Amino acid sequence: MTKYITFCAIFTALVLTETSVGAQSFFDDTTKIYAAPRLAKTPQAGVLLTWTEKDPSGMAAFCMASSDDAGQTFADKRVIYASTGIGGSRLMQPKVLFKKNGDMVAVFSNRSDTPTGKRSLDILFSVSNNNGASWSAPQSVDADPTKGIVRGFYDAVVLPNDEIAVAYLKDVAGSTKHEERDLRLVVTKNGAFAPERVIDSVVCDCCNVSMLVDATGALQVYYRDNNDDIRDMARLTSTDNAATFSKSAVIHTDNWKIKGCPHSGAVSGVFGNSALVTWFSGAANQPGIRLTTQEGKRLAILSEPSAKNATVSVLANTAVWLWEQNQGEAKVSQIGFKTLNAGTLSETVWVKNSEYATNASGVLFDKKMVVVYEVKKAGQKTSIRRQTVDL
Repeated sequence: MTKYITFCAIFTALVLTETSVGAQSFFDDTTKIYAAPRLAKTPQAGVLLTWTEKDPSGMAAFCMASSDDAGQTFADKRVIYASTGIGGSRLMQPKVLFKKNGDMVAVFSNRSDTPTGKRSLDILFSVSNNNGASWSAPQSVDADPTKGIVRGFYDAVVLPNDEIAVAYLKDVAGSTKHEERDLRLVVTKNGAFAPERVIDSVVCDCCNVSMLVDATGALQVYYRDNNDDIRDMARLTSTDNAATFSKSAVIHTDNWKIKGCPHSGAVSGVFGNSALVTWFSGAANQPGIRLTTQEGKRLAILSEPSAKNATVSVLANTAVWLWEQNQGEAKVSQIGFKTLNAGTLSETVWVKNSEYATNASGVLFDKKMVVVYEVKKAGQKTSIRRQTVDL
């Protein structure tokens, strides 16, 4: 395996609109399976598109492409890392972070086999100091050498002091349960991750974590707690760059009791002086997808049973709540969204030509949103589509 991986292919930049996918894109190879699309703003006001792709031999790659025109055209594809174990699950979605010193840090999961036949799931990180042209050899965020265990369901952020924090779930050593994990945190110091810490010892075992640094500079960790099988969403707060944390507090009391993990965590985004958090609850009194502030003020609930995989995208004081839901006579999934402005949520808008869509991600610009999502049709390999929609 080489230490640095650069371009794997050259593609023509492509303009994508609400009604056209163009003649050529990164996702035209019908022999590949594409997954985990994510859009993020760059410090230079550009857009970074990341995704995973797997070829017929089983080789998977974590890829990126950048845009300097609000996501309308993208430059050449680059491969961050490739292996047979790269993960592209919505519960463990790979991401790229941007440090103040100019470095890019990729965080992603990777499965590997052990001599005993057990599979290890690890969280790796790789660094680029040349805008993604080359990347360092991946290393584990967890210094514990134990193999054959799960480390996953993670998220990562850049702290105000320019260090990286990664929160994740890890198998509890010696547990006799089918699945038992606790919530861990690792933080870099001068580019290397310090030893892990347990920040909550009893949590829901297979729900993704969400993290952000809010407008005050505080680190927020959102996760599904587990108190005697009541699995409500909670948060931990640190105001000292993850050195210490507040006591865990439930964001919004749902009292959803379930003897098992729903495999559905929270997604969050900074919004004004607060933050927005969205997640699913199966609480008997009002099941559905919640949208709340991080202080617990409930803004809306999507009660349609087919609605799922919600996310939030924010620009200044405007936010978009984005999800997928079955529509039409064929009852196929389509992307819907509501815009939050001045405390008011708009009516639902359906993204045209987004049938069979799932796992959407969006970034906002003035009166427009660029959105990417997986397209899953029976009998076809999963692809990815990009669109620009008016807000």
